[in-house]
Amino acid sequence: MRAKVAFALVLLAVVGLYQCAQPPTAVTPPPESKAKKLIYYGWGSPDTMYVRDHWREMEEMPFDGVGIVVPLDRRAWQQGKRDTGNQLGWQLMGKKGFRIEDFRDSIADLKAANWRKFSDNFLPVAFSSCVSARGLNWFDDQRWSAVATNFAVLARIAVEGGIKGLILDPEHYGKCELFYYPDQQRQHDEPFEAYKKMARQRGREVMTAIGAAMPEAVLFSLFGNTLPLSELRRDRSLNEVKYGLLPAFYDGFLEAMPAGSYLVDGYEFGFPFKERRQFIDGYRRIYHAALALSTVPDHYRQKVRAGFGLWIDYKKNPRYLTPEEFQRAVRDALDVSDRYVWIYSQGPRFFPISGIDESYIKAMLDAQLRAR
Repeated sequence: MRAKVAFALVLLAVVGLYQCAQPPTAVTPPPESKAKKLIYYGWGSPDTMYVRDHWREMEEMPFDGVGIVVPLDRRAWQQGKRDTGNQLGWQLMGKKGFRIEDFRDSIADLKAANWRKFSDNFLPVAFSSCVSARGLNWFDDQRWSAVATNFAVLARIAVEGGIKGLILDPEHYGKCELFYYPDQQRQHDEPFEAYKKMARQRGREVMTAIGAAMPEAVLFSLFGNTLPLSELRRDRSLNEVKYGLLPAFYDGFLEAMPAGSYLVDGYEFGFPFKERRQFIDGYRRIYHAALALSTVPDHYRQKVRAGFGLWIDYKKNPRYLTPEEFQRAVRDALDVSDRYVWIYSQGPRFFPISGIDESYIKAMLDAQLRAR
């Protein structure tokens, strides 16, 4: 997640150019939208052991759920080894196959939490990090079989632990750029259309593995098709941009998705938004402009939902929001979204709380009350 600072600011500048050129237009949410949910996922996300011991205190925070880390080596984790190399969600794309039996303690941790308020918790996944995705190419049947099996294990952990869904992070970390066709082509020389076809197939395989265990999973992607959309220009096409294969991969997800599941575009571009019109414009991009990148538009319309991300790390973000601005932003984001809004931070922590002014916590609580 360390790359998000510079990466997000560059992308936000691109989105800002688009918004200035587009008038705001209201969009009607899908009729099945339910109560709005505020989720936390950032550098202070808790692990399963923390959840086991502190779920009551966690529910004092103004959230409806959180991204929860599943450690690989629990003893090493307790001794301070908490990097991505010791997190299951960052290892799923690797050569190693995992077994559900290896995570019984983590499942027991999750079961120990008698949640009353945190109804929508998630397990995070990173698709394209050199921590595990090094050397992975779309045509490697054996490797992708292991990946699908690993996703099945994660889904089993989620179901047995009472977890709502998965947080999917498609961002490239390091030089392992899974969704960048020129980078992939250097490993296996095939035309772009062949890569799109294979990425779509792998999406179906992974979603089939998830859906077998979680037929009603919420798949919350920090970016959806709006990510490659932000890279496109008149002189550029999908085969040239960093995330050009992401729409095909997610098309496979949408095709294989059970009736009770859906994919949320978490729209990380919303980090600095202050005005309601910005959220409305983002909503329209998800449902209209980004739809054009899908080859399964009917599935996209049925299965994609609009969410928003907001960055509370006001001391590090040069475009920070005051407590009053943050309260309005959270309220508008909840109101415009189909259901989910997620809060991201790097310095401030909520579990346990540190490095954050109490006025921001109150702002989120007030925004939730107003949204409901």
